[in-house]
Amino acid sequence: MTPAIHTRRHGALEMIVALDSLERGPALGGCRWKLYPDVESARRDARALAAAMTRKAALAGLSLGGGKAVVVGAPRARTEDELLAFGDFVASLGGRYVTAADMGTGEREMAVIARRTRHVAGLPRELGGCGDPGPFTALGVELAIRAALAHVGRELAGAHVAVQGVGSVGRALALALCRAGARVTAADPAPRALEGLRDDVRVVEPGALLRTECDVLAPCGPPGVIGPAEVESLRCAVVCGAANNPLADAGTAGLLEARGILYAPDFVANAGGLIHLAVALEGGDDAGTRARLSVIPENLERVLVHAKSRGIDSARAAEELALAAVAPGQSPRVRHTEA
Repeated sequence: MTPAIHTRRHGALEMIVALDSLERGPALGGCRWKLYPDVESARRDARALAAAMTRKAALAGLSLGGGKAVVVGAPRARTEDELLAFGDFVASLGGRYVTAADMGTGEREMAVIARRTRHVAGLPRELGGCGDPGPFTALGVELAIRAALAHVGRELAGAHVAVQGVGSVGRALALALCRAGARVTAADPAPRALEGLRDDVRVVEPGALLRTECDVLAPCGPPGVIGPAEVESLRCAVVCGAANNPLADAGTAGLLEARGILYAPDFVANAGGLIHLAVALEGGDDAGTRARLSVIPENLERVLVHAKSRGIDSARAAEELALAAVAPGQSPRVRHTEA
């Protein structure tokens, strides 16, 4: 599957939307607003993230396709005019892409973008939207961690979880894990992100987290943080977090399995936020979201059973199940275009 890439410039700003699949419905995916070393890096990120959204929606049984927006720019320097221009860009895609908050954007930005397009999810509750999906992403990851720990004969209460990245989702996850009786170690390259955490959360330097002895490593930051070199230094039984595409390459999942480390594929574990947005688009509420989140541990069990039966690693097993769900009986196809 080759994602369709749509691009538009607004002054010095490069805006990119990747549409991976529309087989199950419109492509819903967040708008990531950040600096990249170059535009091609941003396009690669958009393609990979859009593909993950396709798989996430399909496995969760949602009537949505996979897409992602990337805007190359500094979030703190953006202007209202730039947000409105991005709204015009989304509107030009005619409903094929529905945007939402992601790294570098939030409810307030979605409210501005919605002044130019109705294809926005996750608007502030005071504007009639469903609010920030982040807490539901965290709740879904907590359910996945519980299921993964049960698979290796452990419980969340008393377990030690190392959370890498304490942005909005990582912070919510860390606090939820503490409430559940887990011991939490956290790291983030931004010192301000660590402010206000519970006193019982142990804080370490980012470089030390991957070497921390723990039950679960929960990557909740940027992609590609775990590669072959990092696998060798891990001292955990489970890798399960909120980050999209946390493995550096496809072969890393096999290396984790060879070391006896259970990997909960990202698009299985972190589907809670997307489920929340989908439920809201269907007219449902928070209670409806919570009822649907049970699909996350159920899917993890399906993936692990499929992996064992096929003699493959969990990432490949999740990929097979997801692609089968995208378009049963056919191979998903999309065109590559430039706008």
